Amino acid sequence: MTWRGVFAFVLVIMIGASIGMAVAAAERSPGWFLNPGAAWFLREAVLALVVYAGAIIVVVAHRGDDWDAEMRNAALFGSIAGVMEGLNVALENSVGLAVHVPALQLVGMLVVFALWGVAGARTAKELNRFRPGVIAAVMSAGVCMVIGVTAGFAIELFIMPPRPDYVATWDEFKRSGWIDAHAFGIANTLDSGFTHLWMGPLVALVVGAMGSAIGRVIATRR
Repeated sequence: MTWRGVFAFVLVIMIGASIGMAVAAAERSPGWFLNPGAAWFLREAVLALVVYAGAIIVVVAHRGDDWDAEMRNAALFGSIAGVMEGLNVALENSVGLAVHVPALQLVGMLVVFALWGVAGARTAKELNRFRPGVIAAVMSAGVCMVIGVTAGFAIELFIMPPRPDYVATWDEFKRSGWIDAHAFGIANTLDSGFTHLWMGPLVALVVGAMGSAIGRVIATRR
C-alpha cells in the first residue's frame, strides 16, 4: 500500500472514531433526544464527517504528478496544523491557561491558518502554478480538521468535558430552552465540530490563494 493509501486509511479511521464518540456521548446522556434540536446536532456532525470520508476516497483515487505534490504538502502541513488544533482545544479546556494566557489561543489559530497558506505557497512554487497551491491548501485544511475534530471530541466529550455548572453560565444555554447543562455541553461540542469541518476549507481558500500567489511569484522570479 502506498503512503497515500495508508494516510487516507488513518484519516478514515479517525473519522470513524469521531462518529463513534459523537454517538456514544449522546447515548450516555439520559434524555438527550428529548432536548430541542438535539437530534439535528448529532446528524449534522455525522453527515459532515461522512462527506469528509467520501472526499478522502475520491482524492486518493486521483493520479498525476501535480496531484502527488498537492497531496504531499497537504498531508505534511495539514498534519502539523491538526496537531496544533488539538493543542488549541486542550488549551481552551484548561481553565488556568485559558484565563491567564488567552492570547495563546489566538496565536494558535493564526499558526494553523498560516500552515494552510504555506501548503499552498510551497505547492505553487514547486509546480509554478496557482491552482494546485489553492487545492493543496484546502486539502491541508481538511486533514487538519479531521485530526482536530477527533482530538476535540475526545477531549471535550470524554477526557475534559466542560462542567455542567460552567455550561449553565453560558448565554447560549440560557437562551436555548434546554434544562440539562451536561447535554447542552455535548451539543455545543458537536456543533463546534460541524462548524470547523465546513469553515476550515473556506478559510483555506482565502489563505491558500494568498500563499499560492506568493509561491507563484517566487517560482516565476526563479
